[in-house]
Amino acid sequence: MRTQMDSQPGLSQRCVSRRGVSTMGVVVAVAVVVIAGLAVAYFGSDVFRTRANAQLTQFTQWTPENIAKDPVNYLNFCEEQTNAALQKAKASEIAIAQKKSKIESMREEASGKSNVGSKALDELKVLYKAAEEKDEFPISWKGTKLDKDAARRQILKTAGEVKTKNELLTKLDAAINQLRVQSNKIAEARDNARDQLAKIDANREMLKVQQITDELKDNLIAMKAAIQTSVVGVSSTEAGALSLDDLAAQSETTVSDEDFNKVMNEK
Repeated sequence: MRTQMDSQPGLSQRCVSRRGVSTMGVVVAVAVVVIAGLAVAYFGSDVFRTRANAQLTQFTQWTPENIAKDPVNYLNFCEEQTNAALQKAKASEIAIAQKKSKIESMREEASGKSNVGSKALDELKVLYKAAEEKDEFPISWKGTKLDKDAARRQILKTAGEVKTKNELLTKLDAAINQLRVQSNKIAEARDNARDQLAKIDANREMLKVQQITDELKDNLIAMKAAIQTSVVGVSSTEAGALSLDDLAAQSETTVSDEDFNKVMNEK
């Protein structure tokens, strides 16, 4: 004998659907309560917040413990970071080369005008002094007749223009030197990155033949610090516009004579 429920399949399906919706509502409500409770605990308890942050760090960062647990993927991470640093270094080198070329062109133009102005000024001063001694004005200069006052004004104007060009040359020389310093730093960072890639390959080979040891673990941890400081930090430096402060004297990366001689003398 069929029941009334059996005779109405649509009603049965609606009841099941309602129970499903009701269950889902309970789950969502519980989840909201749990999240709210965790939020209150996180912001209301220093102890809970500190422990939660420590756990988050453990799950999201390459801590020494995580490195020891998964050295292979850590080496993959280091390789990705180092290759990214190399790409940034190449981009910076191109930007610096373009800026250097433009500044050198400006310097060549300013230098040419400064030389022309200096020669013209010297010539005008000689003419002025000779005319003043003999009181023979006006004088002829560059196809122009100049009386005494006009000659004085021309001397001051030309001298001012020469001074301006010389000051510009000083700034352009400083800018070129600044770009050369940046280029040397990027070259050093690029060398460090390539050395880092070689170390990554060496550590991969070590992992194939031995379980992770304290020595290898220390090497891997040190590799992370090297990437963060000597590679990524330097190579990501943007070669932006140079201000007057940027043109201040800076120590330039140089090759140590002692280290160089030591390498050259090794047999």
